[in-house]
Amino acid sequence: MTAQGRSKGAFIGIGAGLTLIILLVLQSLTGSGLLSTRVVTTTTTAAVSTVPDAYQQVASGYANHLLLLDSRNMTALAGGYDRNATIEWTGVAAGLTGSYVGLADIRILLTSFVGKFNDLSLSNESQTIGGRGDYWVVNSSFNLYGHSSIIGNFNGTVVAQDSYVHTGNSWSIAHETWNFTKYNVQYRFT
Repeated sequence: MTAQGRSKGAFIGIGAGLTLIILLVLQSLTGSGLLSTRVVTTTTTAAVSTVPDAYQQVASGYANHLLLLDSRNMTALAGGYDRNATIEWTGVAAGLTGSYVGLADIRILLTSFVGKFNDLSLSNESQTIGGRGDYWVVNSSFNLYGHSSIIGNFNGTVVAQDSYVHTGNSWSIAHETWNFTKYNVQYRFT
């Protein structure tokens, strides 16, 4: 190889090296090269619940809640609520409307309302259950009727919403709203 051939090869090598450097710099400036900083964005869609069979557990828990209400088992009924739960009663239930926060208030409410009946029954219960992020909501309606030695015969219709949260290894009611759309008692005291 002659000196002239070696110099041509050196120019080609230098040209190829410069071209490679220029390409790396251009790629870095556009954000897609080897020397560039990359920003990775991850989008996560929250599942309704990470608890297996959550729907079934909530449906079963709500059915049990209504059975305990119907049986007037106050201790077990209060046990279905989260310790910081809130109950709101609205509508035409005179003397019962308001917000009750925490298990102590909830026990007083349940005992003063449900506990005063000699008998209490539920009928025409209907419900829908849906997940919302990390909690489940049960929308329902039902009729209540019974008898008390204080107010006589009683009947009412309730549109309810119960929000369930998963704490520990079970689902409990964190927020419950009862809207009394009908509330009739035999004896009214004025």
